[in-house]
Amino acid sequence: MEKIKSFALQKPILFSIPVILLAAVLTEIPLQNLLAPSLGDKAAFYTMIILEQGLTGLLLLMLLARFGWLEAAGFTQPKKWRALWLGWPLLVFTLLNLSDFLEGIQTVDTAKPLLLLLNLLAALSTGWIEEILGRGIVLVPLLYKWGRTRAGIYLAVLVSGVIFGILHLMNFLAGRLPLINTLTQIIFAVFFGIIFAACMLRNRTIWPMIFLHAAVDWGANLEEIAIGGGLHTAVAPLTAGNALVTILITLPLALYGLFILRKVTPADVAGVAPETGKP
Repeated sequence: MEKIKSFALQKPILFSIPVILLAAVLTEIPLQNLLAPSLGDKAAFYTMIILEQGLTGLLLLMLLARFGWLEAAGFTQPKKWRALWLGWPLLVFTLLNLSDFLEGIQTVDTAKPLLLLLNLLAALSTGWIEEILGRGIVLVPLLYKWGRTRAGIYLAVLVSGVIFGILHLMNFLAGRLPLINTLTQIIFAVFFGIIFAACMLRNRTIWPMIFLHAAVDWGANLEEIAIGGGLHTAVAPLTAGNALVTILITLPLALYGLFILRKVTPADVAGVAPETGKP
């Protein structure tokens, strides 16, 4: 295990690739058909997501613990938390996603409380695994390598954001999204990765990012449990114009993240000694 940790510190990008691939395999196990006869298609889909993402996230958390990276990944005591309000743009973005529901254009199907609960838990499981993966497994070794300077911190956040964005290529490879939709998602996922990382470093805790990440995903997918809604088994390709609008809407999140990151110093990066850049 020490050899793997040493490799991760020396080659953080190469280290993250097999871990991401392993996480992808573990979260793509086709359990839905097995669960559908007893739960129904939609409940089976959410249950599959909750189980696979929840357990895979737990395995990644155990890996962080074995490496001694829990504090660096934001699993800190409440007394160390700071500036939790900085995630407000993510709440605004979530409200924008919920505009159809807030305006009464769409209505949640409250006649199916189990689906409501499973939909919420699925969003939480996504926030759980993607934050542990993106801000833990990917970002932490980058900070250990480059976090001795402010420029190095910016570089670590940018590179981790790019890796986090590329992670979403899985949606195209798995046949869930057309190519243009996937490329658009990769770009705005990079932007989200930047603001998530910046807020985590400013907050000195990962927990707000887990819940805010879940809120963003929940707001984007709530139409699945609206009256007349359903799972997106076939998604139409975005037009170039719609793709550009989506990118421009999410770009300010990345710019905001880079702005608040200016107050993060090497001494603020939990678990990293500024003199050596090593734990």
